[in-house]
Amino acid sequence: MNVLWFTTRNRVDLCSTTLDALGKGLAAKGHNVTVINSDRIGTHAQLPWNHVSINVNAMRGRKARVLGLKMRDWVSHEQFDPSTIAIVDWRIANVLYRTLQQNSIPWILMDRSPPADRGVLARLQWPVWKKAWKLVKNKVAASGCAVSHAHMDLIHSKVGVEMDDMTSIPAGVDVSLFHCGERNDVLTMVYHGRLDKHRGILSLPILQQKLAHNGLHTKLILIGEGDAKLGLQRMAERQGDLHVIDTLPQEQLAEILACAHIGLLPMPHTKVWSIASPLKRSEYAASGLLIYGIDHRGHRFEQQNQPDWLQLARQEDFHAEGCAWVRSLTPETLSINSAKARTYAEEHLDWELSVDALEKVCLVSIDDPRID
Repeated sequence: MNVLWFTTRNRVDLCSTTLDALGKGLAAKGHNVTVINSDRIGTHAQLPWNHVSINVNAMRGRKARVLGLKMRDWVSHEQFDPSTIAIVDWRIANVLYRTLQQNSIPWILMDRSPPADRGVLARLQWPVWKKAWKLVKNKVAASGCAVSHAHMDLIHSKVGVEMDDMTSIPAGVDVSLFHCGERNDVLTMVYHGRLDKHRGILSLPILQQKLAHNGLHTKLILIGEGDAKLGLQRMAERQGDLHVIDTLPQEQLAEILACAHIGLLPMPHTKVWSIASPLKRSEYAASGLLIYGIDHRGHRFEQQNQPDWLQLARQEDFHAEGCAWVRSLTPETLSINSAKARTYAEEHLDWELSVDALEKVCLVSIDDPRID
C-alpha cells in the first residue's frame, strides 16, 4: 500500500507527534509512506518515509489554503500506483479532493482537532471544518478519522456523518520512550503543551499556591509556548519551585516526566477540549504519573471504568478537590498508582493500537473506495 499523507502540521515546530507515530507505524508494517507538508527539504531525511516539501509563504489564516493549492499542483503532475491511498488533513481537504478524484486516489479525512483557535480565526475555520466533513457524509471521501468517540459524536451531531463512516484513532504513546524514573524528592506536578490562557493554564500556579497554604510543598513544571508564558515566567520569578520551560524534544520531555509525580490536565469543559484525546494524558500514564484535571469527557479514558490514579474534578472545585486529593497521597499510594498507570499505558495506550486501526481503514478504503 502506498500512503500519501497531506498534512498542515510540521516537524520543525514539534506539532507532529501523531504523524511521526502513525507514519512510522505504517512504514514498519511494510507500507510505502510519503509525507507532503511545508517542512524544509532534508528535515525528514532520517525518517522511514519519503518527503515532499511544499514551500509556503502566506499570512496566518491563509496558509492552509495556499498549501492545499500547491499540493493540488503537485498531485496533478505525478503518477500514482493503483494501491495508493491519501490521508488528508481537514484544513486542506476542500482544496485537494477534486484532484485526488481525477487521479482515482481514494482518500481519508484526518481530523486531529476541530478549530481550537479563539475569535475571528475560529469563526473562519468552523465552516471549513464542516464542509470537509460533509465530503465524508456525501461519500466523496472513503472515510474519516477522529480522535475519540466523543469527537465522532460531535461530528455526527453537527454534520450528520454516520458512525460507520468514521474511525476513532486516539492519541497513543511510545511506551519505550516514556518511562518511569527515579522520582524527585519534592512532590512534582507537571504540564506540557500549549501555554495558552484558554487552556486553563493560569489555574495551575494558583493550585500550587493553595497547596502551599495547606502546608504542602510542591514543585510545578510548565513546559511549552503560548500567550500565557510571559505571565507565568513573571510568576516564577516570585514563586519558589515554579519552573517555566521552553518546548522540548520528546526525548528531553520524557526524562522530565519520568521524575515527576502528577500530570495535570487543566483544559476547561468546552466543546473543543471535551472531545479531545490529549497526547499528554497518555504520556503521563506511560511515565507512571498520577493524573489530575478537570472532569469532562475529553480527559476521561474511553473505557467505562476510570482508573483510580486518574482524579478529575469539576471546574469550580478544581483547587479545593486538588488540595484534598494531594493531601491524601502517601508514598505508598504514589508508588502503587504509579505502577498501575504504567501498566495501563502498556496495555491500552501504545501507538501500535492506533496504527492497526489506521491501517485497517486504509486497506478497506482501497478495496472499496467511495468516490463519486
